[in-house]
Amino acid sequence: MSIRKSLRTILACMVLQVGVLSGVPMRPEQVRELMFQLGTPKLAHTSPDERHSCDDPPESTEADTD
Repeated sequence: MSIRKSLRTILACMVLQVGVLSGVPMRPEQVRELMFQLGTPKLAHTSPDERHSCDDPPESTEADTD
């Protein structure tokens, strides 16, 4: 297990422990779901039209006009 993954797990457990100490109820199913979501990789989807977010369109060159 990498150090980063270990630290992330410890941090998640610390947050859950603070919740327990402050009296926040959390069912075991919710804890399992939270741990599963933390371990699942996230994917970002972008559409090809959003590649250029500038106001000015790119200037055409002579090669584009042929």
